[in-house]
Amino acid sequence: MDKTAIPLPTLRALARKMQSSGLNSLALDGKHWSVRLTFAATPATPAPVTLPAAEIPPITQRIGAPMPGTLLRRHPHSPQDFVAPGQHIEAGAVVALVQVGPLYVPVISPISGTIRTLMAEHLSAVEYDEDILTFAPSSA
Repeated sequence: MDKTAIPLPTLRALARKMQSSGLNSLALDGKHWSVRLTFAATPATPAPVTLPAAEIPPITQRIGAPMPGTLLRRHPHSPQDFVAPGQHIEAGAVVALVQVGPLYVPVISPISGTIRTLMAEHLSAVEYDEDILTFAPSSA
């Protein structure tokens, strides 16, 4: 094999990077060298669309799991969930627990708001930063 040859996996990775960057062609010459790069013409950016106030979707925020473990939507000794859809929560309120072995890590709301949806089921396995719930922040 020639020492100047590029291995096929490296060449494929280079082609993928070229395509993702919008590079259309690459021309290499020899004897005092010349390199030509041709990029695709970028389309004109459309003007931003302004929606009337009634059509602006409500802002929602998410709360993710603080670490991998088992999600508990209620305390192990309580039959009632910490929160339910439509419920108003205050900043600092415990909205769930993540159990990691014998440790229970509280999931705390960073700001006040109203619960929109509960994403993960009670006793389901969750990964780090996996969505637990979404909520609409309260107007200040």
